[in-house]
Amino acid sequence: MMMTEEEVRAWFLRAAQQGPGEANNFFNSFLGALPEINQRNYSGALSHGRSFLIHYCLSTDENAYRTIHKGAAYYWLGTFAFLANDYESATFFYDAAVAEDLRAGNNPANNLTPASGFILLQNDPPDHLAIPLINAARNRIEELITNYNARPGRPAGVGAITLNEIRERFLRPAISPGGEHWRSLATAFISFCLEWDYRNELFDLRPGPGTAEPFFLHLFKGCVLFESLLKGNPRQGIPAHSNLGSVLQNLHVHLGIPNNIRIGGIDFPTILRDLAGADDSIQTAILFTGRIRNTVGHDLGWVVQIDKHQYHRLFRMVTSSCLHAIACLYR
Repeated sequence: MMMTEEEVRAWFLRAAQQGPGEANNFFNSFLGALPEINQRNYSGALSHGRSFLIHYCLSTDENAYRTIHKGAAYYWLGTFAFLANDYESATFFYDAAVAEDLRAGNNPANNLTPASGFILLQNDPPDHLAIPLINAARNRIEELITNYNARPGRPAGVGAITLNEIRERFLRPAISPGGEHWRSLATAFISFCLEWDYRNELFDLRPGPGTAEPFFLHLFKGCVLFESLLKGNPRQGIPAHSNLGSVLQNLHVHLGIPNNIRIGGIDFPTILRDLAGADDSIQTAILFTGRIRNTVGHDLGWVVQIDKHQYHRLFRMVTSSCLHAIACLYR
């Protein structure tokens, strides 16, 4: 049914005065019917959807836009962003949908919605558009968990970890009332794990030398996530303004690593040279994660040619370090 702009804006204002059901109906009617969806033009759908929210909703009445339940709108934008390989925007919008549920007085951690199902990597209920995306995310993270569990060096009392343990110890608390301090960590964890496939394809598209910026920034994001997981852990307080080296020393018993792990005074070419002889232990993964953090975090101008295999190994070292932080400290 074709509607005039005036009719669309009038419906928006009516929906803003009613409950989440009518708001979801309004947004589903427009965002779920964008022509770009059938064309598989998901970048176009994301742009069209954002424009709809800005030009038809926000510009009509800012107070109404703040009031209306926007869970369905954010869910559609998150799905479009995921399909367009924009994983940071995808988790941003899915998290925004979760925030709308919390604002409405619902706990999405216990009453599963499509958006909270994505952040929890849990595909119930099974009848919405993001199910294939949840399955893809879950499969990628389960593969990374398997890689972590195969590494030697866990401290006594810390066994192999499962996806369900990550969900219950970390992801579910992050989207529960009072878990706001973990929300960015949870979305960063998911988007970091998912970005690797897309970044990895760049090696095939440009086999010659050139900028390493996409790979540096991706790895750095994972390193900052690792540091944030350590600092935000619920088991042991960390002094304010601690750098990563002092945090690792503070937590070395919990992590099962030496108390004098050397992550400073090194350059990125040396990291790549040392990678050839590196073992697969958790301690070595944390060593390399700390060194990446302290090199790329201060300089992107390293003259190196990182290859696909090196990137693959470094990515798994960083993800294993993040998973180790959760396994040891979030329980």
